Amino acid sequence: MRCAVPVRQVELTLVHGGAIVEVVVRLYRRQTDSSGFLTPRVLARVFPDHGQFEDTVRFYEHVTGVRLDMDLDAREAGLYIVAVGPFLILDLDPELLERAEQARQTPVTMIFSDLDSALADSVANGAEIVAQPFAAPTGRGARIRHADGLLVEYLEHRPSPDDVDEPSL
Repeated sequence: MRCAVPVRQVELTLVHGGAIVEVVVRLYRRQTDSSGFLTPRVLARVFPDHGQFEDTVRFYEHVTGVRLDMDLDAREAGLYIVAVGPFLILDLDPELLERAEQARQTPVTMIFSDLDSALADSVANGAEIVAQPFAAPTGRGARIRHADGLLVEYLEHRPSPDDVDEPSL
């Protein structure tokens, strides 16, 4: 369920060069709440070359036969993320986004119904929390290293009155 509020957008606070910067984030999600997920949604991260973001999104739409279903546009902060089927396509500007390299080192995103339960279960089975839970425009997230060494971003999505009805692309 999305709210028809295309004018109002999420504000994201980033730390850049030691300064706190407020930026506007445009957020579209076909499914705004992951609390009903029976299994996690696993997304392989794709990092297109500079200037190839839209072509990459269209390629994955063609290959998977599905339209993008999430679009988080914070280009002002050096971040643009689109989900297409099992792929999370990230356009990261390292000049604007200090955590761009950290994001590139995380090859998988998993969206869970309940972040706290997923973290507790993974830790009980040998995983290590690398970044404690944090607020995200889509809900909450954390970074975790699985027992086999795989670095993963865990997320839970929750509705926001700021979700918009149409993607940017």
